[in-house]
Amino acid sequence: MLMKNLIVIFLSLIPSTFIIAQQWINYQYKYDSLLNVPYGSAVDFNGDSKTLTMDIYQPICSANENPSKRPLLLWIHGGAFLAGSKDDQTIQILCKNFAKRGYVTATINYRLGFVSDDRAWNCAYPNYNCVFATDSTEWARAYYRAIQDAKGAIRYFVNRHEQVNVDIDNIFVAGESAGAFVALGAGLMDMESERPSQTFAQPVTPKPNANSFSCIYNSGKTFSNPIQRPDLGTIEGSIEPTTLNFTIKGIGNMYGAMLGDLLKSTPLGKKKPVIYSFHQPCDLVVPIDSSFVYSGLSWCFTNGYNCFGITNNQIKLYGARAFSQWNTKNNYGFTLKNEFTTINFPYSFIFGERSCLDQVQNPCHAYDNFGLREKNLAQFFASQISNLKTCSTSTSTYDIEPQVTTYPNPVYDYINISHNFNKNDAQYKIYDIMGRLVMTGDLPESLQIDISILNTGVYFLQINDLFSDRLKLKIVKI
Repeated sequence: MLMKNLIVIFLSLIPSTFIIAQQWINYQYKYDSLLNVPYGSAVDFNGDSKTLTMDIYQPICSANENPSKRPLLLWIHGGAFLAGSKDDQTIQILCKNFAKRGYVTATINYRLGFVSDDRAWNCAYPNYNCVFATDSTEWARAYYRAIQDAKGAIRYFVNRHEQVNVDIDNIFVAGESAGAFVALGAGLMDMESERPSQTFAQPVTPKPNANSFSCIYNSGKTFSNPIQRPDLGTIEGSIEPTTLNFTIKGIGNMYGAMLGDLLKSTPLGKKKPVIYSFHQPCDLVVPIDSSFVYSGLSWCFTNGYNCFGITNNQIKLYGARAFSQWNTKNNYGFTLKNEFTTINFPYSFIFGERSCLDQVQNPCHAYDNFGLREKNLAQFFASQISNLKTCSTSTSTYDIEPQVTTYPNPVYDYINISHNFNKNDAQYKIYDIMGRLVMTGDLPESLQIDISILNTGVYFLQINDLFSDRLKLKIVKI
């Protein structure tokens, strides 16, 4: 009895914020996914229209619960604005892991590529010629297009927040490398005065050299000569305009940077997002301080590979240590959490830790400890989330009250379903008592499901439309 009382007293002393925070740190949920969802279209660097898609991951509530409003976390892949996709392994892992924590997560494909140089650049280093733009302007334009796409993807969820159970006052965005540039831009570029000057109309430029046609961003393209470079439009882009107000609570910056000071100006009344940054000083691709893109890698090319240094890349980058110093020096008032390692690039091709050759196997433009940085980001974001639950036993409200009849129940081989769902994308899923998905399919106006393949036992029938778990019913198979 004494021990029981001591436990009760101990629990009463734990701050409520700690209990709430653990909900967004620990893995608590299974997840469901919806892949290759179109969220908009936009014109790329060559004037071609691109359909943009995303993958969405949602935590699954238990059979006797309904979804509550959940924080949204958008993860954005890297690839120097020239390659990569939403299918990148670490991005998929991060989306799934944060869905297990209770977030609605998504990862997007965004517009890639720039106009390559019309000169031929050759080196034994893989894809060397693909990083040469026709001029420095193209880097800023590729960066800006990606930010417009990410902003549109966020608004896609904002405009559907009731259907997807997203709390639009708890939105987070994070990325790796170029994806971190985009995350910082999507969260902080909120005034037209912050728009890079290179994104306005630029002079025409020659079509790329044929050597670059094999680059992934040029695949299947036909180029005019010269190539037009029109005004790229407002910072918001044209995808999914909205009149709804929403709040970006936090930004995850994994070895990314800014092209200018995005901390300096914040619209009146807007909440400043918190920023988590992980970066290694020995990074050859993105400087932790301020320098040009690929500055370290360019040194390696010229001092060991007998190649030209990367040209037409004179866009100044400001890494996490640089903009953290801005925040302190200028009293901008942002809450930053910085995790920086200590090893600098030795400016040696062969000798020393994190020299050029050492980074072939141990790159600094990467995580030092993936699991640690993921956990630390989760803890940092958790302190910012203002809603309390991912799943709730309270009655959910929907635009259409679902009505479903199933019979017979208990059932031998066939179960009949009649329902009032009108959406073409409605689906059924059947889970066993351990929560494992055992059957799934589309849900037409009426349906008879053959469950004869299932063993005797208790199952749960889940009916979804769009992305929401609309109804769960218990089935007894005999």
